[in-house]
Amino acid sequence: MKKILLVLALASLTSVAMAQTYSGYENATGDRYEVFTNSFGSNWFISVGGGASVLFGDYDVQGKFGKRISPTLNASLGKWFTPGLGLRIQYSGLKATGFTYNGNNPYRRGGLQSSDDLQNGGNIYKHRHSYMNVHGDILFNLSAMLGGYDENRVYEFIPYLGAGFVHNYSGPQANMFSVNAGIIHKFRLGRAWDLNIEMSFMGTEDRFDGDVHGSGWRRYDGVASVTAGLTYYFTPRGFRKPVPARQLISESELRDLRDRMNRLSMENQNLQNQLDECNRRPTVVERPAVVSVNAPRAVFFKINSSTISPQGMLNIEFLTNVLKNNPDMKVKVTGYADSQTGSAPYNQGLSERRAAAVVDAMVNRFGIDRSRISSEGDGGVNTYNPYYLNRQAYIEVVQ
Repeated sequence: MKKILLVLALASLTSVAMAQTYSGYENATGDRYEVFTNSFGSNWFISVGGGASVLFGDYDVQGKFGKRISPTLNASLGKWFTPGLGLRIQYSGLKATGFTYNGNNPYRRGGLQSSDDLQNGGNIYKHRHSYMNVHGDILFNLSAMLGGYDENRVYEFIPYLGAGFVHNYSGPQANMFSVNAGIIHKFRLGRAWDLNIEMSFMGTEDRFDGDVHGSGWRRYDGVASVTAGLTYYFTPRGFRKPVPARQLISESELRDLRDRMNRLSMENQNLQNQLDECNRRPTVVERPAVVSVNAPRAVFFKINSSTISPQGMLNIEFLTNVLKNNPDMKVKVTGYADSQTGSAPYNQGLSERRAAAVVDAMVNRFGIDRSRISSEGDGGVNTYNPYYLNRQAYIEVVQ
């Protein structure tokens, strides 16, 4: 019996060592670009900002730059899918101010302008109208793409590209398509807050400013803006990084333990043979059946996987040999998942798939009668430490 217990202890230690080596993300190298993919509900944010904009229309360059500046606002809702890639939808706009030679421009304000407002003098009018630009953008965090993920980074450089539509509120109202591009300068204020300086440009159709007389680049109108604002990140926020695994024992120690386990297994088999020989002799004393359980009890899995590794298959083969030598023995297979990752419903399904994978291997690969095996999934647990040891299927003898 002492030898059997020693075999079990050595087998369990071997299984733990295998788990340390083949445990998915825990065996990561600590790569600065490697993070866990977040759920759909993670890393959502809202932003608001305000600043100034300048209109670039058909004749706006005839007016002094300062006379073309208008107030602008923006508000955004978005999500970061990875540290380097995000999406947002933004409202921007408010007022657009420019100049025109067209006295019939629908957005004209007042009479002819004084030469003090103009670059070169001439008969020109001022125009102004209200508008909004609603657009979707793809965000590229180049700081995270090139430098790796660092949630404590103070400054990040984020270009973006997008498309949307423009609506002029002032009459006659008009709807147009738009393209959008810009750069966000992000300054970290805390885990939940950022300060943003956004430099943006909107390009749209020539009729945006009420004049349709352009040629070449003047066939399009545009608005350049600079705004400052705040961004708030909803919880859960940020990305989790893998932690490099720590190997509990060296490879040489592991080989030595395997050799000792094999030797003790052979000695135990010799004792079993001697006992069988004694049982064949006539006797009036009934001896209880001796069950030799000299196989590892746990099969470990990688994160989010129900595929059995070669090491796990070796553990199963050990146990099925014991079952073949003891026809009356029955076992129960219980699957588990790590409760620190995944939702409860998903972990329940994953634990059942892990148990089913072990049962399938015992039946279809090693020829054990299915009636001798019961199985169940116990969902996500936090029984073992380190936490990744909970990603297992545990095999126990029930008879």
